[in-house]
Amino acid sequence: MSRDWCVTSSTKARRPRSSSVRGLMAPSRCPAVPWQVCGVVFFSSDAAEQLLATHVIPPLDACTYMGLDSGAPPIQLSLFFDIVLCMAGGMTEEDFVKGGGDASVRSARSVLWTALHTFPLSMACIPDASYDYMTTSASDHIRSLTLLPGSASHLRFCKTAHSHVDQPCLLEDGSSVTNCLLEGAVRLAAGSVIQHCHLQGPLEIGPGCLLSGLTAGSSPALRGCPLRDIVLQGHHVRLHDLPCRVFTLTGRLDDWQSPAEEATYLNAPWAEFFLRTGIREGDLWDAETPRRSRCLLSARLFPVLHACEALGLEDVLWLLAPAAVAGKRLARWRAAWRMSWQELLPCLDKAAELGARRTLFFLQGQRKVRRVLLGRRDSSLLPLTRSAVHEGYHEAVLGTLDEVASTAGDAGIAARALACIADVLGCMARGEGGLRSGPAANREWAVAFGRLESGDITGGVRELAAERQKWMSRPALLLRAARHYEGAEQILIRQAVMSSCQFVTVGQAELPPLGHWVQVACPARLDLSGGWSDTPPITYEHGGAVVDVAVLVDGCRPIGARVRRINEPELRLVSLGGSPRSEAVVELVCRELEHLQDYCQPHAPGALLKAAFICTQVVQLPSQKPLQAQLREGFGGGFEVHTWSKLPHGSGLAGSPSSQWHGQCLAAPALPVLPAGTSSILAGAVMASLYRAAGKAASTESLIHAVLHLEQRLTTGGGWQDQVGGLVPGIKIGRSKAQLPLRVEVEKIPVPSGFTQTLNDHLLLVYTGKTRLARNLLQDVVRNWYARLPSAVQNADALVSNAEECAQALRQGNLPLVGECLDRYWQQKKCMAPGCEPRAVGRMMDVLRPYVYGQCLAGAGGGGFLYVLTKAPRQKEALHQILAKTEGLGNFSIHSIEVDTDGFSVEVVGCDQKDSAHPGEGRAV
Repeated sequence: MSRDWCVTSSTKARRPRSSSVRGLMAPSRCPAVPWQVCGVVFFSSDAAEQLLATHVIPPLDACTYMGLDSGAPPIQLSLFFDIVLCMAGGMTEEDFVKGGGDASVRSARSVLWTALHTFPLSMACIPDASYDYMTTSASDHIRSLTLLPGSASHLRFCKTAHSHVDQPCLLEDGSSVTNCLLEGAVRLAAGSVIQHCHLQGPLEIGPGCLLSGLTAGSSPALRGCPLRDIVLQGHHVRLHDLPCRVFTLTGRLDDWQSPAEEATYLNAPWAEFFLRTGIREGDLWDAETPRRSRCLLSARLFPVLHACEALGLEDVLWLLAPAAVAGKRLARWRAAWRMSWQELLPCLDKAAELGARRTLFFLQGQRKVRRVLLGRRDSSLLPLTRSAVHEGYHEAVLGTLDEVASTAGDAGIAARALACIADVLGCMARGEGGLRSGPAANREWAVAFGRLESGDITGGVRELAAERQKWMSRPALLLRAARHYEGAEQILIRQAVMSSCQFVTVGQAELPPLGHWVQVACPARLDLSGGWSDTPPITYEHGGAVVDVAVLVDGCRPIGARVRRINEPELRLVSLGGSPRSEAVVELVCRELEHLQDYCQPHAPGALLKAAFICTQVVQLPSQKPLQAQLREGFGGGFEVHTWSKLPHGSGLAGSPSSQWHGQCLAAPALPVLPAGTSSILAGAVMASLYRAAGKAASTESLIHAVLHLEQRLTTGGGWQDQVGGLVPGIKIGRSKAQLPLRVEVEKIPVPSGFTQTLNDHLLLVYTGKTRLARNLLQDVVRNWYARLPSAVQNADALVSNAEECAQALRQGNLPLVGECLDRYWQQKKCMAPGCEPRAVGRMMDVLRPYVYGQCLAGAGGGGFLYVLTKAPRQKEALHQILAKTEGLGNFSIHSIEVDTDGFSVEVVGCDQKDSAHPGEGRAV
């Protein structure tokens, strides 16, 4: 079809409105026909509806099974020359109907004209496209798969797709490898293709080759064989009920159907082939076969069965050999039952062939699992996991993951492997069985967990695999097993994070007098950018950076703890209200070591405070020595601890996503118990006061790492941004490298003179009235990271780079740029934890957007405090009025905040005094 006809058809459309039917065109490779019609036609909804309506109108109903089943004679119509032609410009009804041939077709064309001729037709020409016809030419096929990036064609193929290649540097540009496992040194020249092969080097494949369907057992036969411009394929064949493997060998330039006198075999004239190998025409064709029918397609070249010996690839490769070698193979070849390609084609076992390709895909997929995990690569294994489950190869993948986890010798690699096993089990549940997240403390898994806790990763993985077999029968059990694998993964994460203990240094200090309080008051913190990058395992696998600022809320440090020694050899744990002068809300007394055994259960009463006594080594657990004896001998008595926080639970100002486990009780229970503390900052306050009250001294850096250790012992996980924000004064950026042991390094950010006061004038806190509901938030983030979802990996990169950009904006004193970083940070938080922006909070942010440079929910989001950087200074009252006029926001409050440039305070006060949490008050030591 010429380009001129297409243009005419397009420009002569009868209606000046948008096209209802459009065809696609592309340049042809034939110089005589510069443009050709592609088989793509788009019908608008109106045109499609009209066309579909004709299927019940005689005689067009005869084009469907409905008409045929009703006894109508079948009618064959063309998409282009019947349906589309009636819409072409310049076509009249008379010409169209008359061109239909017999009466039934003319009748059908009349119906089509009535239904469709009013719809305008246009053609879309694609200048940079090309139209390729699929031919039987091996050269054309190889060329289409090996196009170089600089070639004129629009087609592009990856050099390597769905393949494992040990030495990819040996694959030249312009070659192609698809669904292959290439082990060792396999060199592939430009212009050659390998598909669905498992090859073992050393091998060298020259240009112009196509290899397909070869197994690892074929590799020895290929070594030393001159492979150039040949097509070598392995086929699965079924002869009645007998499965066979047959190999075919042809030349790239061979023509299948040309007579032997005019054609080639293995790129050389047939006469030359006969002379070199000793094969005669009578070996390939029957005597009665006409000369014109003696072609490559009908030549019985390919051995299928032998009476005495097994056949292999060497039984066709000898056809390439020189005459001296060929003579030794000729008798064996003649003794075999051979078939031509024409005879083989109906016998091809397509199911077996697809099965072999599928098996090879998952075999090289298993190699990919090892390569990605052992190489610590940021490639997602989740697509492979889903495919393996869908295709029934999950057991093979599980076995590979077990092997990697048990032999890697690295807790970080093993943890990711266990997470991948959890993904496999989750996929096997196929969306049934309940929620993916949930408890993971069933006693049936205790033996495996115990081995992991003791450091025996190999034994632990073996026990996990043995227990897993009991939980595979139905979706609910599979999901419960997946949860326990994630529980096992958390054990290994804890061990990795606890490597930070080596950065905790504790010295000796003067023991405060009996009854004197050691009081610590800490500021809250705002995370200005980078949060989530501090979360294990992201922080030590990717590296993290978080910009934090310590802040006073309404002029005071809202989080605190105080500790004193008492005469009684016991531990009194007291939770106060919102300040040190408040009455006790809950109280717990521990007199035996057994009372501390549940310190690692976040929901247990006083778990954080119990963990603090153990992590500071004030109390030894386990120990043969009773608690009272330890306290008397070490300190002359026991300890009393008070904690408080003025911040609402779930505010996001004091803790990581794991701080949900540490929430204040809203009402005192019937028994004297104390919930765990409210945050990582509170943990820092407790440990700082406890160290000092016990006659020990720890630096701020040591406290940061000690809190990391405590939270791992407490089994709540969590990162390091909270304690950095609350324990280090002012504005700073914390960083961790992608390595173990995990070490947090903090850099204070110098800001221009007066900028701190500018920040105070422009920063406001808005309490949204919505409590954060983050119960499974951390679990979801870690799961997505271990799956290496591209969005999670890209977002981790963006979090760190945004933190560095925010730090630079603060150094410059550039308030608008800081606001841009805040807005970007909030988008990154939402990407990391979808659903963390409640609708009411989103509406509040929309209302405030015209008045602020940037805004972000503190912590993990989901509610709590919103901090805003206003364009004008001192806007507390103005913003309150704006929000008060907005319906549906519920109860909110706005608070002023100041940058705390002094940091947390440690004070020793008399036994009859109660200090406030306000900075500067009290008698400091």
